[in-house]
Amino acid sequence: MIENNKKINVDELAICDAKINQFISQLKVKLLDSDEIKEKLFQTEIQVSRSGEGIVSLIYHKPLDVNWIKKAKNLSTEIGASIVGRSRKQKLVVGKDFVTETYNARTKKIKVNLYEQCFSQPNPYICDEMLTWVSTSKKLHHHVTELHCGVGTFTILLGNLYSRVLATENSRPSIKALEKNLQINSIENVETARMSGLETLEALIKKRAFNRMKHINLIDFKKDVLFLDPPRSGLDVDSINLIKQLKYKEIIYLSCGFESLKSNLKELLTNYKVKKAALFDQFPYTDHI
Repeated sequence: MIENNKKINVDELAICDAKINQFISQLKVKLLDSDEIKEKLFQTEIQVSRSGEGIVSLIYHKPLDVNWIKKAKNLSTEIGASIVGRSRKQKLVVGKDFVTETYNARTKKIKVNLYEQCFSQPNPYICDEMLTWVSTSKKLHHHVTELHCGVGTFTILLGNLYSRVLATENSRPSIKALEKNLQINSIENVETARMSGLETLEALIKKRAFNRMKHINLIDFKKDVLFLDPPRSGLDVDSINLIKQLKYKEIIYLSCGFESLKSNLKELLTNYKVKKAALFDQFPYTDHI
C-alpha cells in the first residue's frame, strides 16, 4: 500500500475476505520469484467471491508478451486464481476475467458475474441485505428506470419486481457484463442502453434524442419508479432538475456518500418526502458506508 507517498508493508487486511489475505500472503512470495512477473509491475488488484473464486490483476508499465503469459500460467496454478495482466491498451487473461457471486434476496437467488475493471458491490453479505430491503418495494405492474446500473446486481432483482425496466450505464464493459448477467438469470423485461444518468433523463423528457436509445420505445414508458445508485459524488444539479420535471411517483435512492446524499435530498425533498430509510454498513471499522 501507499499512504502519504510512503510504501507500507501489508501482511493482512483484517476486514477483508480470508481468501484475499491468502492471496496477499502468496503473492508477496511468488511475485519475487519471477523477473518477468515483477518487472515494472506497479499495481495489484484482488477480487474474490464467497464461493472461493479469485482474480489477481497485475498492472504494468510495460507491454506484455508470450513470456509473461507462460509465467502467469504458472502463477495461476500455484495460487489457484485467474491472472489478468494489464498495460497500456493491452489486457491478457489467464483463466477468466470475472468471478461469480450468488446473492440472496429473501427467497430469490441472484447470480452475478463480477468482471475485472467493473464496479461491483464490495461487501456481498451486506449486499444480500440491501437486495432484500429493495425487494419490499415489489409492484409488478409498474415500470422502473434505473440509472448507473453497473453490471446489473440490482437490475436483475428489479426485473423480478417490476413489469418493465429501463437500465442505463455509461461504462461499455459494465453494459456488456449487464447483458450477460441478464441472460444468466433469464431476465427478459429489461431494456439497456449505454447512457449516462443525465443523458437518460434528457431522453425521457424529450430534450435530446440518442441513437444509443433508438431501439427502446420511450413513448409508452411510465414514470412510476426511479432507481438511483449514483457514484459517491451523487447526482448533479441538472439531473436533479430533470427528475423533478419528470415527476416520478417513487424514488429508490441508494447512496454511499453522506454529504452527497444530504445535498441531493435537500433538493429532492421539495417535491418528495421520505417514506422509508435504512442504513447498511458496507465498510465496517471505516468512516465509509
